[in-house]
Amino acid sequence: MSFQKRLVLCLVFAGLMLAVPVVLWWLDAAGKAAVAAAQERVRAAGLPLTIDEIRPPRVPDEDNAALVIEKIGPLLNALPEIDHKKFSDWLNDFKQAHSDGYGYGDTWYQLDATAIHDLATVLETQPAQEVMDLIHEAITKKGYNARYPYGVEPTPPVPNLESMVQATRLLLWHSRLAASRGRTDEACADVWFMMVLAEFLADEPMVISQLTRDGFLRLALGELELLAADGALSPAWNLKFADRLATLNVTAGLVRSMDEERVRGAWFFSRISSGETPLHDFLGGGDPHSLEDWIGWIKLQRYHLPGVINLESADQTDLLRKARGILVQPSLGYQAMDKKMQALWENIPDRQLLIKSYTLDPSFFMRALWRPRANIFVARVGLALERYRMAKGEYPATLAELAPEFLREVPLDIFTGKPLLYRTEPGGATIYSVGPNLKDDGGVEDMGTEKDDPAWHVGTAALRKFAPPPPPPATTSEIP
Repeated sequence: MSFQKRLVLCLVFAGLMLAVPVVLWWLDAAGKAAVAAAQERVRAAGLPLTIDEIRPPRVPDEDNAALVIEKIGPLLNALPEIDHKKFSDWLNDFKQAHSDGYGYGDTWYQLDATAIHDLATVLETQPAQEVMDLIHEAITKKGYNARYPYGVEPTPPVPNLESMVQATRLLLWHSRLAASRGRTDEACADVWFMMVLAEFLADEPMVISQLTRDGFLRLALGELELLAADGALSPAWNLKFADRLATLNVTAGLVRSMDEERVRGAWFFSRISSGETPLHDFLGGGDPHSLEDWIGWIKLQRYHLPGVINLESADQTDLLRKARGILVQPSLGYQAMDKKMQALWENIPDRQLLIKSYTLDPSFFMRALWRPRANIFVARVGLALERYRMAKGEYPATLAELAPEFLREVPLDIFTGKPLLYRTEPGGATIYSVGPNLKDDGGVEDMGTEKDDPAWHVGTAALRKFAPPPPPPATTSEIP
């Protein structure tokens, strides 16, 4: 090789050696600038940027229900075992035995004499009453603050949440027992307390807290529907629950949880960018074995460059900022909002693995907003149908007859913008929304199928819904 060629090669090599640090410097600077610009857009929109800005309001110890709730879990676990199971496990098994599913949206059945006896042996005891006393003390408090360092850790535990679940489950079955014994005011009060516990979570910015709040409300509304079917809901309690449902706001808590998701996401990206959190903790480790593994491994190596992580962090901040803006637009209908949310997510390229793997699809927040609102709307109409029946002796032929005496105005189906669906039958009726699938499923909401109509049943329709299923047919053993 001639001297000139060697000189050219040396110059090219030297140029590459100089270019690499320049490119890395440029990439790092571009990443930092992108993060700063994304944060500036957040601040310009008047949204929170720091953990302190999304914390729930401080609550003095003497007014903090969380400090009372945290005593419930240990006390339940310390209760004597029932059929060799912890108290809370027994209640859960009892719920599953008298339910058609396992989620918060279950339909449980009217209890027979054996079930009432079994429940009474557990709930009408001194230890159980001590737990109920704690619940009653908690609901008298002015506020709730679990005092968690919100905005950190990708999958944080949520203080008191399990104790809240246990307390709500206890209230549910206490209501069933009270209604079965004819103590209707006590049963209605238990449902009221369930709603109070749910609303304690309204200011908690964690997504899981908002989903749990929705679950508690679904349980409370289901029991309220059953109390009405049992004839245990007096006009006074009916109006009290109707007024409470009219003031519920599920949007604010969900929007706050989206802010927490964005702040926590920024914290997550900064930890990886600075090297404080090893990348393999999130994207997995191990040696590649196949060609596909090698391709995936090569793609992951770019995340060792802080600039790449910061550029993706800026995109994540922008994604959730835009999604939040869509979520709070009251004029957008369900279908328009769904389309906008899906477009946001689809515009995130698949190569942005951290966003795709560790950021909730914005459509998730939308669905978590619309279903609870539909449940509340049909419940309000359902309660109005009961007030109409108590006043006139029958259910109306159309929903329009409810306004303005029993409802100021009949709400529309929030999924379609059209009137809610209403079906009457002798002695009963069903009011329902078409739900997120936008199909008329006949007022059926089944977690195990695609049928998802938020519905409320009254009269004979409710009695049929809550009637225990027939026992399985008896089987006879073959005679040899």
